[in-house]
Amino acid sequence: MRKLAISAAALLAVCCVTAAGAAASVSAATSATAPKTGPAAESASLVVHTDKGFIRGVESEGTRMFLGVPYAAPPAGDLRWRPPQPAAPWPGIRNTVWPNSTCAQDGAVVTGEPATSLAEDCLYLNVYTPPSRPRRPLPVMVWIHGGAFTGGAGSIYDGAPLAARENVIVVTINYRLGPFGFLALPSLDAESGFSGDYGLLDQQAALRWVQRNIASFGGNRHDVTIFGESAGGASVCANMASPAASGLFQRAIAESGCFLLGQTKQTAEQTGVMFAAKLGCADAATAAQCLRGKPVQDILNAAGGVLGGWGPVSGTQALPLPTATAFQTGRYAHVPLIQGTNHDEGRFFVGFEYDYLGKPVTAAEYPQILTAEFGATAAAGIQRTYPLPAYPSPDLAYAAVFTDSSFSCPALQADRATWRSGVYGYEFADENAPNDFNVQFSFPLAAAHSTELQYVFGMVPTLHIVPPFTAAQSALSADMMGYWARFAATGDPNGGGTPYWPRFDPVQQQIQELVPSSAGPQSGFAAEHHCAFWSTVQG
Repeated sequence: MRKLAISAAALLAVCCVTAAGAAASVSAATSATAPKTGPAAESASLVVHTDKGFIRGVESEGTRMFLGVPYAAPPAGDLRWRPPQPAAPWPGIRNTVWPNSTCAQDGAVVTGEPATSLAEDCLYLNVYTPPSRPRRPLPVMVWIHGGAFTGGAGSIYDGAPLAARENVIVVTINYRLGPFGFLALPSLDAESGFSGDYGLLDQQAALRWVQRNIASFGGNRHDVTIFGESAGGASVCANMASPAASGLFQRAIAESGCFLLGQTKQTAEQTGVMFAAKLGCADAATAAQCLRGKPVQDILNAAGGVLGGWGPVSGTQALPLPTATAFQTGRYAHVPLIQGTNHDEGRFFVGFEYDYLGKPVTAAEYPQILTAEFGATAAAGIQRTYPLPAYPSPDLAYAAVFTDSSFSCPALQADRATWRSGVYGYEFADENAPNDFNVQFSFPLAAAHSTELQYVFGMVPTLHIVPPFTAAQSALSADMMGYWARFAATGDPNGGGTPYWPRFDPVQQQIQELVPSSAGPQSGFAAEHHCAFWSTVQG
């Protein structure tokens, strides 16, 4: 399966809006730590005490923002490839008015973070709250970003509109990426038993920070929802399957990725050994220490093209079983779940892999691609199920294959596995969703991978080339924000005058179709996406 990424242009616009809001509200406060003037000299709502010291945030457009808050020590030097360690305390009042470093990554437009980062000091989070402390503790929503586990950052998502509109607290986090977050080696495993899952442990360290500190921001540590998209959605479900995350959250929302394939420990360690040898660290006994001496750029250079990509590794203390196996055998956190996908997920991947490069899929290439990906026997069945004459172009035929095999049908499997715990399935299907990628393909993107994010975060795209929401799309965005926030508060998305959303059950198999003007339950999802066929192909 190919690497999964998030949207680009709209999320960059979100980043810029966040930064502009902070800059407009902050005067000369740009240093990491302000002089020790004492909290009494500051606005009580903008100075908050954490377990490591006081921080000062900023207020903009009716939202308090605390940006670039450290939740763990910099995982550099001897801490590279070790479980996250506590952050150091600081004196005085630390200014948290600007997002801090993104984790080391090669910049890529499809991850929403096009600039290369060499930073290992990157374990920061951002907190968005309503403007004043509430009378009662508020629900907390912790966002885990996507980006194929190789790119992205919490700071490219603006949690302010969701926090302000729905009266919740939103936290967005960074976590280690690529080989820094998910390298597995026998010598690393001998140190801690968590080899391959450092990025997952970072996410859990951020959740523990929330448990210790969110009450100071007006949040309820007993009412925490984790939510994420793509690699973030896979992270949500991996945390549900991780014993190490037990008790750190009460609800979960996985967008476009709950059952994304990961690597077993055996496979990941084989990949890790080859990766280490590529950097001149072939001695199995000393590979870990050897790699700790390598520059960040050299590690990023070696990481490109790693077979299988990067991501959580199963068979470790952090993730004993693959996520799908854990769910299907009942060994996961039985918390309420919203889980679903977009109607046209695959158009994102086919567009960027083929059309964007000026090489759209041809009729002759279509069977070749299917054979290379699924094998000759399966490819013949796929061509009968997805015949080229049924689609406007070979690109769109392959995009439908990609959507159904990698997203839609695995999502249905996740619904079936978790229905007793209380799962609400959905499909986002706005065929006219604004093109938030700042690129044009030869085919319409429709409800492609990540296009729902602009609805969930309530951000109308700001780039001139992107059309604004229509009135119906704005209403759908408001409904989706309400669904997500009510679920975070109660475990049930219904209420607020929105169309009724039934819980998934294995008989009727209803999921909520999220479309402008006519959202509501539908029962034809499995047939539309040929899930009976894919069960024979993929078991």
